[in-house]
Amino acid sequence: MTADPDVVLARALELEARVVREIVDQTDYQSRDFTVADPDGNHWTFATFAG
Repeated sequence: MTADPDVVLARALELEARVVREIVDQTDYQSRDFTVADPDGNHWTFATFAG
């Protein structure tokens, strides 16, 4: 969870992460989220919704 996913995405891209799912504002619940893959292929999802 993060309060500012845009900042996290920018930093991930600086570290050569690959976007798996573009950042999006969810319509079913209040969240802004995205998924990236790190250079080792691990997927990371960040969102404003705590779950």
